[in-house]
Amino acid sequence: MNSKDNKLPDNKNKQAAFSFIYSPVTDLPGIGDKSKTGFNRLKIYTIKDVIFSFPYRYEVLIPATLNEKIVLTGTYEYSGIVRTRKGKSIYKAVFKAHNGYFSCLWVNFNANYPSSLLQGGSLYYMYGTVTRYENIPAIFHPEIINEEDLGKVRSIYTIPAGFSITIYRKSVKAALDKGLNNINETLPEYILDKYDFPNIKDAVKTLHFPETKENVASIMNRKHPAYARFIYEELFYLQLVMQLKRKSYTKGIGIKFNIDKNYLEEINQIMPFKLTKGQKKVLLDIFNDMVKNKQMNRLIQGDVGSGKTIIAFISAAVAVYNGYQAVILAPTEVLAEQHYDNAEKFFSRLNINICLLTSSVTRKNKEIIKEKLLKGEIDIIIGTHALIEYDVEFKKLGFIIADEQHRFGVHQRKILIDKGYNPDILLMTATPIPRTLAMTLYGDLDVSVIDELPPGRIPCITKAYRASQINKAFDFVEEILNDKKKAYFIYPLIDESDKLELKAATKSYEEVKKYFSGKKVGLLHGKMKPDEKRQLLHDFKYSDIDILVSTTVVEVGVDVPEATVILIENAERFGLSQLHQLRGRVGRNDMQSYCLLIASDKISEYGEKRIKAMLEYKDGFKLAEADLELRGQGDFFGTKQSGMPDLQFADIIKDIHLIQQVKTDVADILDEDTDLSMKKNNILYNRLKEMYKDSTSYFGIG
Repeated sequence: MNSKDNKLPDNKNKQAAFSFIYSPVTDLPGIGDKSKTGFNRLKIYTIKDVIFSFPYRYEVLIPATLNEKIVLTGTYEYSGIVRTRKGKSIYKAVFKAHNGYFSCLWVNFNANYPSSLLQGGSLYYMYGTVTRYENIPAIFHPEIINEEDLGKVRSIYTIPAGFSITIYRKSVKAALDKGLNNINETLPEYILDKYDFPNIKDAVKTLHFPETKENVASIMNRKHPAYARFIYEELFYLQLVMQLKRKSYTKGIGIKFNIDKNYLEEINQIMPFKLTKGQKKVLLDIFNDMVKNKQMNRLIQGDVGSGKTIIAFISAAVAVYNGYQAVILAPTEVLAEQHYDNAEKFFSRLNINICLLTSSVTRKNKEIIKEKLLKGEIDIIIGTHALIEYDVEFKKLGFIIADEQHRFGVHQRKILIDKGYNPDILLMTATPIPRTLAMTLYGDLDVSVIDELPPGRIPCITKAYRASQINKAFDFVEEILNDKKKAYFIYPLIDESDKLELKAATKSYEEVKKYFSGKKVGLLHGKMKPDEKRQLLHDFKYSDIDILVSTTVVEVGVDVPEATVILIENAERFGLSQLHQLRGRVGRNDMQSYCLLIASDKISEYGEKRIKAMLEYKDGFKLAEADLELRGQGDFFGTKQSGMPDLQFADIIKDIHLIQQVKTDVADILDEDTDLSMKKNNILYNRLKEMYKDSTSYFGIG
């Protein structure tokens, strides 16, 4: 790579100007420690952060219309304190307009504040939402504006409570005046020319100060070239990073495994059931990856109960047969222990040594396990985050499986990968992502989908009740329990909440015990000690517990075939994906299963739509599409754990048509310039360096 081409500006004046935009907000005029705190609450720390914190809407200062924010113009007549019928004090000022009178009112006012603003006989432009008070137009807590601002566009920013919008606007103007010219372009000239996008400076300025009503309308409709440029840019860098990561995977030499047909037949002989066509297809995808001398990076998507775990076990067994160790990483101890219980039965018949390592394992046993791992005496280790600890070492790690992969960060997975030499990586998730979005979210991975359930599974029947019908739902559960079946009762909290009217597991546990007095009831929640949880789940699965009252700790992976009914209270408070995961805890055998959704009598329209979707869809992928449509991108990808980056402009749903074009553009660039070393791509190289600091080597350019 030509280092000269890729250096940031080294001229002293440019460097000083460049460093200014990375100065703290306190370097702006009038910003002290108090204002700094307000900015920091918005995650704004530097002058560059101010420049790139855009308005979320705009207002045009126009003449009056009732119930809209506008300007009333009038001459100040008189003012004074008045009292309402309820005894509240209001400061009222009356103004004479060309066609009558209007008033301005202040509640909870500082006695000197309103009166100090007003002078008799002067003309004022009062801005705010116009309502009616005492039968004349009125504005509560108005803002006084200057005559020259009439008709102008004003940007509205997100600010914390108690923070001055006037100070914020002044800070934006000062940041742009001093810092805008020092902002580096982030898209190459050939991209700007291809799509007729404005340069970054003009685009930033336009979004902060649109100037005309036409520009405002175009921006709010996401059509303005300045806005379109940033939509494209966000999607572009998302795709660029994914494709670079993908290329870096395929560049590295991986392990070339041997797939022995005789060994596969041996595995087939101990299988407790036949694999579905969907499972066989996914296994073939995995084996095709394993026989190459390139590192595998594959994600298995499968609905709840589709049989992902057995695929993972078979793949791990093949890795061990080739002389390598394997890891199965689970997000919770409950799931890790369940995987271990199932694995013990499976792998013991293949003479494969397995072990469990979680944070609840004693220090002495941890040391023994770590020693055996290093000596190669353990073939497959199953565990939680404890496997990522720096002192856990392997003799010959060759295969990594991460279950519910979205719960592990990229950095955590990389630590584990570095414990081997380019081990193959198999990721699994039962959290469905709509197929149309998989290429965006998982663009750096090969994706396989198990698209059918094991034979003999009867679709779960979902029923909805209101809270006032809870006894009817309980009676239905009692009929099921009388047939020697088991039930889950799920609640959103452990203890009662003062702020939310939600049912809590601890209180409901007592109510359930009282109602089902002839049944044994257990209580499970996340604050319990690991040993207690383990014993309780064992008793529920193998012993005499009929009903397990629980929080969502059972959401992922818990497998109790005898459980045929799950009752979920405050169901409208759960996301569709979470409800579907919980529903997947039942129906794991050939018996009819039921999911009973108990919603508040005061359920919102939005909550009603979620319940309706649960009744309508059994397929997790269709449900994910419905969830995405209901919630939108922001809530659907609501956490960092989803792997979805923060997108300020792009909308994965609305911009799905653009994603393919961006993907093609990025592929064309990397086909010509794999490591972005060409001069025309300096901008891309420097931008990635700025975004990812020292991590660019992770995707092969640094």
